[in-house]
Amino acid sequence: MLNRRRFLESTIALSVLGARGAIAASSPPLRLGTLPVVSTRTAFEIYSPLMNHLERVLRRKVELETPPNFRTLYQRIREKGFDVLVSPPHIARLAQTKFGWQPLAMCHPEHLSVLMVMDGGGPKTLEEIRGKTIAVLDKSALVVMIMMQALSKKGLVMERDFSLMETRNYESSQIAVRQGIAQAMVARSQGIIDVNERERMRVLFEAGALPGYVIIAAPSLDNSDVQLLRRELRAFSGTADAQALLKKLGYEEFIPVTEQAMTRLDPYLNATEANLK
Repeated sequence: MLNRRRFLESTIALSVLGARGAIAASSPPLRLGTLPVVSTRTAFEIYSPLMNHLERVLRRKVELETPPNFRTLYQRIREKGFDVLVSPPHIARLAQTKFGWQPLAMCHPEHLSVLMVMDGGGPKTLEEIRGKTIAVLDKSALVVMIMMQALSKKGLVMERDFSLMETRNYESSQIAVRQGIAQAMVARSQGIIDVNERERMRVLFEAGALPGYVIIAAPSLDNSDVQLLRRELRAFSGTADAQALLKKLGYEEFIPVTEQAMTRLDPYLNATEANLK
């Protein structure tokens, strides 16, 4: 159930209700966080299969929280405000190296960072971006950082050649472009954006590879639960429920997290931390 007051103040915690297997009444709820790229209502629709699975496996009630922005997400990480978090990969690496969070699984395959415009209108070349506005969900998002680097190499520098408009989520970015408030938006090459909306848009420019989301566990989570979740997330990956979730996110499976995959994110950490302070 949506809590309007908490939504207006900062975030919304959503509890999975109904009979979903025996849940230990004495156990505190598991706090599951998600990254702020869609509305809380959409996040609940997307992640319900994962919430159901975690309740069955851990025999605990699960509460879902979607922070309003990346800065608040990072603050919640520092405060250990989640038990488990579906995280942007660069912030997951920061949480791992600075605060001892433990990676559980990574979404696969990788995506591209793409610059999208309305089909049949809007800029037709990168040069036409000059003087225009690009909608982004957050300057601290890796998908945005990768795009800004790529545009800079093309001679288009943020705030010099074009302006950025930060929005609450991808849905808000779509609305901004559709209404002409912004002339382009940054997104991932698969998932998140509604299929019907994506068909009304076209990709103007593709930037570099974007590693998948990483599911991480707080240092306070019991080690036995950490090991259990690593096994169960891999097993869950092949189920119909998981496939429904992954399809909405634009992924195919959960894979084990390797140190090599995480160290690839190290070049972004200094800029990420600076943006999030």
